[in-house]
Amino acid sequence: MTVLRNVNATIEGVVDIQQNVLASAVNSSTTNLAAGNSYTFTGTAASTLGVNGIQVSLFADKNCTVKVEQSPEGTNWDLIDTYYYSTCCNFGVTVQAISSYFRVVVSTNNETTTIFRLQSVLCPIAEPFPRSLDYNGNLKIGTAIDVYGYSAENTMMGDQRMIEPVRLVGTSFDGTTIASSFWTTAAAGTAATIAQANAQILLTSGTSNAAAVTAFTVRRARYIGGSGMRYRAAVQVSAAVANNKRRWGIGYGVTMPTVTDGVWFQINGTECGIVTCKGTTEIKITSFNGHLGASYTCDTNAHTYEIYWTNSKVIFSIDGELLHTISASTSTWSATMNFHVFADSVNSDVIGASATLAMRSATIYRLGKLETQSQYYRVSGNAATHVLKLGAGTLHKIVFNNTTGTSLQIVDNVTGTTPIIGLITTATGAQGAWDYNVPFFTGLILITVGNGLDATIVYE
Repeated sequence: MTVLRNVNATIEGVVDIQQNVLASAVNSSTTNLAAGNSYTFTGTAASTLGVNGIQVSLFADKNCTVKVEQSPEGTNWDLIDTYYYSTCCNFGVTVQAISSYFRVVVSTNNETTTIFRLQSVLCPIAEPFPRSLDYNGNLKIGTAIDVYGYSAENTMMGDQRMIEPVRLVGTSFDGTTIASSFWTTAAAGTAATIAQANAQILLTSGTSNAAAVTAFTVRRARYIGGSGMRYRAAVQVSAAVANNKRRWGIGYGVTMPTVTDGVWFQINGTECGIVTCKGTTEIKITSFNGHLGASYTCDTNAHTYEIYWTNSKVIFSIDGELLHTISASTSTWSATMNFHVFADSVNSDVIGASATLAMRSATIYRLGKLETQSQYYRVSGNAATHVLKLGAGTLHKIVFNNTTGTSLQIVDNVTGTTPIIGLITTATGAQGAWDYNVPFFTGLILITVGNGLDATIVYE
């Protein structure tokens, strides 16, 4: 260590206080992180005896993970404080010295820095407060930034913006019967099965070539511009095995379970990764840019897997830690934003023993209100087919202004006459408001029979 600065002070001319603030040369560096040092700086054990605070500052042009580690003897690093450095923000921390030795470890996710300035300083006396207060002399309260790099925001009136997550699709698994009104499942091949028990649904691949087990939600989760979406699932998989692919995440296809668009986690043979898919074109990712490091090894324990998405970004996390972020800055990442929850297990050849995928829960939430501003459509005149909306939405109510027509058919589609939401035979008693408040997933069509019916449809 070398002396950085020497501070002398006299308190009312009675007591002299001298503080030697030391820079730890072995825990400071300007050497860029690159392949040659495995994109990591690892400091050397330095004594903290007689020291109260460990101060670490960093400036770099790549996101980094910073660890301040402490040890009782300079060998076993039992106390580790981890911080995430982002190029967007200043970085400087003071950590209380607890053990006899410390070191600093800084790493990137296999990215080479061109600017790297790390300094570690030991202070005998240190205040665990910010370097400045607000103009009233109070502690400053910074804008909260989460592990994914997103900050809390206020409105122009100073009100904090808040959202209430709303579950759109997916259920818990209770009992031993798979609820066919919520899940569509299938299994084909020798010993291939799907079963519900012990508060989970279990996909067992079987051993034969082309054996396939699939599960997906009957409904799709509707995306609304301006609101984020979250997939969350508790999943446990057996050990990786050659010739088997297991996937779990969000997806859509006209002929489900064939997925043509979506994003998901997967184990393909012995390879663990994530995938984005647009119009059947899959992009596999096995080198990650999040806090979990450039690589991730799937194990056989249960984990919480999450996917957050908007029309411009997708975020993957495991157990609340950021795995990878995808930015769709030049083109869209999917041909649709409305997805099913899905999971499957497919063999590409014969395997020695079945592979399993257990889901304890699997849901999609909208990070925002359930309803948006509704609109209306008036049906009036002769018999006709009225296409009110292309895509998913909610049918709130039908107000019958008169009932001169013979019947009214409500269809969840953009063409054709099925599936039917409701079929109403008009009569004088039908006048007034009929509340529905049900979602539709493909589109909304009204088919009227007879002349003179007058009704107002309220939907979104």
